[in-house]
Amino acid sequence: MGTLIRDFRHGVRQLISRPGFTLVAVGSLALGIGLTTTLFSVVNAVLLRDTPVSHPEELVEIYSSWLEDFPELTTSYPDYLSIREHVDAFSGLAAHSFVRGVLATNDRPKLVVGETVTANYFDVLGIRPLSGRAFREDENLAPGAAPVAVISYGLWQRQFGGREDVLATEVNLSGLNYTVVGVAPQEFHGTIPGIPTDFWVPVMMVERLEFSGMQSTADNDPGTTRLDRRGTRWLFVKGRLAEGRTIEQARSQVDAVFARLQTDYPVLNEDVGARVLPASSIRFHPMLDGYVRAASVGLLAAVGLVLLVACANVANMLLARGTARRRELAIRSAIGASRARIVRQLLSEGIILAAVGGTVGALLAMGAARLISGFGTNVFPFPVDFNVSLDGTVLAFAVGVSLITALVFGLAPALSASKLDLVPALKEPSAGEARAGRRRITLRDTLVVGQLALSLVLLVAGSLLVRGLLVARDTDIGFDPTPVAALSFNLQMNGYDADRAMAFRTRALDEVRALPGVEAVSTASRMPLAPDINMTSIKVQGHHAADDDPSLVDAVSVGADYFKVVGVPILQGRAFTEDEVLNGRPVAIINETLARQYWPDGSAVGSRLYPGEYDQEPLEIVGVARDHKVRSVGEDPRPYLHLPSVRSRMNGFVVRTSTPATAALPMLRQALWKLEPNIVFTEDVSASEITAATMAPTTIGAGIIGGFGGLALLLAAIGLYGVIAYSVSLRTREVGIRMALGAAPGQVLRLILSQGGRLTLVGLGLGTLASLGVGQLLASLLYGVSPFDPVAYGLAVGLLVLVAGLANLAPAFTAARIDPLKALRRD
Repeated sequence: MGTLIRDFRHGVRQLISRPGFTLVAVGSLALGIGLTTTLFSVVNAVLLRDTPVSHPEELVEIYSSWLEDFPELTTSYPDYLSIREHVDAFSGLAAHSFVRGVLATNDRPKLVVGETVTANYFDVLGIRPLSGRAFREDENLAPGAAPVAVISYGLWQRQFGGREDVLATEVNLSGLNYTVVGVAPQEFHGTIPGIPTDFWVPVMMVERLEFSGMQSTADNDPGTTRLDRRGTRWLFVKGRLAEGRTIEQARSQVDAVFARLQTDYPVLNEDVGARVLPASSIRFHPMLDGYVRAASVGLLAAVGLVLLVACANVANMLLARGTARRRELAIRSAIGASRARIVRQLLSEGIILAAVGGTVGALLAMGAARLISGFGTNVFPFPVDFNVSLDGTVLAFAVGVSLITALVFGLAPALSASKLDLVPALKEPSAGEARAGRRRITLRDTLVVGQLALSLVLLVAGSLLVRGLLVARDTDIGFDPTPVAALSFNLQMNGYDADRAMAFRTRALDEVRALPGVEAVSTASRMPLAPDINMTSIKVQGHHAADDDPSLVDAVSVGADYFKVVGVPILQGRAFTEDEVLNGRPVAIINETLARQYWPDGSAVGSRLYPGEYDQEPLEIVGVARDHKVRSVGEDPRPYLHLPSVRSRMNGFVVRTSTPATAALPMLRQALWKLEPNIVFTEDVSASEITAATMAPTTIGAGIIGGFGGLALLLAAIGLYGVIAYSVSLRTREVGIRMALGAAPGQVLRLILSQGGRLTLVGLGLGTLASLGVGQLLASLLYGVSPFDPVAYGLAVGLLVLVAGLANLAPAFTAARIDPLKALRRD
């Protein structure tokens, strides 16, 4: 132990004696370790951090599935009751859904996220309230009968100041007073990471709040409310396995229930099955988890490449130091030091560098985590908080990365420097160095080639994403989003019934229409390129037989002036009239793609299509609109069906103004608040912002990976400069002899540049091969750009060659200015 301590003390003195070397090495490692730790802290918060649920290995999630197209749908309340009644493999079965409500405060009302839950929700999850109680069964028997709530720890602190007498007080949600019966524990934020739940109310209160979850609806459902419609699927279902039962047994029993439902309710449950999955395998939703994990792995791989480049830089620096210390190490060996002792001494210096670099990196990651934790506060219409912090898992990761880093960059230089030829090293230290400098391939060369190759991979990935963004921005989306604003709000959250909501809609349209600068106003259930996807099923005579499954198409409900607002022309026929919208006439407007699909040889105007089955009232097609992008900027033309707006408490206003929509939004908000001060907007953005949001994954990816690429290239350039500069220092005598024999400075310049050029070319070749595979992985994020886009590759290669050339020039010019006489006298 004493010897080890002496080695570390000597290592500290060595590093302190060369502050320039130490600062550069620590800086490189701190940057690489800090970036890696920061990104891991995000992945930890999103994917890895444990939830406070009791015995999560006993929990399963139950999804309804429709054919193979939608394998994990939510479940209807009647289906949930059927499962609970006929499956005994569970000790408890709970259901919940997400809702939004308007929280009355002393200032302007706020939008809060909550859940409607069955009475046993907290029991099934194994969550005990911090104070008070959970729900009773008698509070979940009749719709709207029990306005009670469990509030989150955060809402307790914000709304009630953490008062101990909060129980039995009231909180106003969407115009209704709820009695607080419990406060959830501080560590429980709900069942979806990153979206904290502020309140929980009985599932029977769902009609008093705005549903905000995942839903599918079957046609011909005789039910009248969300709670009794078997074909309306909106609940997430969780079960806790009974003692001694397995998930296979539960799966078998649930499958039997759904088979019976298909027989008993052939219209509503036809082709509807079930999937029973272990809850521990699900983070957000089975359809989303794969994408999140893939993105996390991709970003960790990208930042890992930067860390490898940083490690290679420090390894190169240690190799150079080891070569410069050959005489010192030879003397140590000559007086009895074993090679293992020398390796340990050199490795201890690497460990010290890694420890200091890791500490500084962890401090950088801590600051970055605070910045990231605030992201999303004002971006989404609901709070987003992943609590990105350096907990024990992240700190253990940082320590592990630091140790592995020390081995990666420290062991090879230590082994290389300790392999000594004693006589040459003791007689003439520069001789061994010169021979090493003349070798064609050295470990330092290999490291630089690896740095350049990794940098090119990141640069190509960033260039492809940037190229995709540029192409997407130049893509004709079919309309100009600049003058169009979208404002959405749900009057259900303000206690309006359907008649009051429709009367308010009429007054609001008139009020907004009269505002200065407003050219047109209408309603729409969604804007083009918005993230929500609405689909409906249709049948067309001559294309669908009576027993054929209907076709699914994207659909939107719009008002009379919608096409004028959005700027999408009607190519054939006409737009909707006010009468058709107000009275729900059976008419439709389709786009060009849908018209070509079913009426390729003639006009679709005047033809009919059926919503769902042929026993439904047909819709007369009154117009054909020009195609525009529906879901994403890079999509192929997609069939789109426009229907007249329906009676609803949900209002989506679209407004066309003579000025850019972003400037008009404050005026539009004030006009609506004038009519109803308690409106809380679930969306109030310009159409340009909606369009930009569809490209957010590519935009974020381009920024992050492009930044990583630039950083890696900078580190690689430093490494290349160090190798060439060190080579020049070793070859000073050789260069002096060449110049004394008549070599011109230009010839010396070319000689040195050729060495760096060879390393650059090899790095380019290897990097290009690796980039081809990376481009394929990014294909889904590219808009109209091939994964092998020559422009993107050309830009990346050009930038790398330019930076590498600059890194080569400085030591080459130094060599060209060597004084032959001084060089020859050097040794």
